[in-house]
Amino acid sequence: MTIRILDAAAGDFAVMNANDLAESIRKSEGRTISVEVVCRDQPPVDGVTNAELAACFGADIILLDRYDPPDPVILGAPDSLKHSSTPLADLKVLIGRPVGINLLVGDRVPKEKAGRVFTPAIAQTACEQGADIFFIINQPAYGGTLEGMCSAGQWVRTQINEKVMPVAVISASSRPPRSSDEIDAFADNIKALLQAGYMGIGLPLPGSKQGWTLDAAGSLVDCIHSGGGLAWAILTGSVEGSPKEAIIHLALQAKMLGFDVHRLDEAGLSGMPTPMNILNYSLAIRGERHTYRRMALSVHR
Repeated sequence: MTIRILDAAAGDFAVMNANDLAESIRKSEGRTISVEVVCRDQPPVDGVTNAELAACFGADIILLDRYDPPDPVILGAPDSLKHSSTPLADLKVLIGRPVGINLLVGDRVPKEKAGRVFTPAIAQTACEQGADIFFIINQPAYGGTLEGMCSAGQWVRTQINEKVMPVAVISASSRPPRSSDEIDAFADNIKALLQAGYMGIGLPLPGSKQGWTLDAAGSLVDCIHSGGGLAWAILTGSVEGSPKEAIIHLALQAKMLGFDVHRLDEAGLSGMPTPMNILNYSLAIRGERHTYRRMALSVHR
């Protein structure tokens, strides 16, 4: 029987496949926290990775931004990890948490980001390196399309199946749906992504991205759930570096909307959200009991 993520320790995460992790999140009833960190930025604290710092302050899942599978770099990591053929799996052992990466969809991605574009070869490499989750991001400015997103999701679910959880991330630059017709059209896209094999959909959290309303987000969260997917609230736009009062308000708002996972993006300090805001967000949606437990659990359990 799958354990809920609130209760999971490093040993539990080590044996979870994608379906187990999804069920573990679902059982936690909107109390899962994912934190994005830039693995190529110098950490704000010497001698420790951004991933370790985020885990210490209560993150359940760590997402590495700007991770390049053909050229993996995680600043602050120990030498043993730097020269490993399985850096993501080794980082997972180090922090005792599932680890995900961002991959971009588009056929005009700048050359310097080529190693982060979704292709079967890059996705296979990342899987072999130990990724638990692919956050596959549509980039219309780089030629990304719904068809390209669906193709990527289908490949993950058919070729590496239960090894990696695919999550489709709606581009933050996309025009937010306002009218009922626009919301319906957005919902149709979500249905197509879920039918293609995605296990979750990421939406900008209202209050962090211009134009996104509570009504639109609530309707789309219901659409995601009706299609069997997990709804990821993405706290973005540098709002993850906001004052404590704003973070608490947004956290409770996201929980009321029905999001399953709360993803704090990387702006705040050097390549990660302000650590105290990870803590503040966690305390708001799950209280001291579960927050302190996540912070204190040994990676040897």
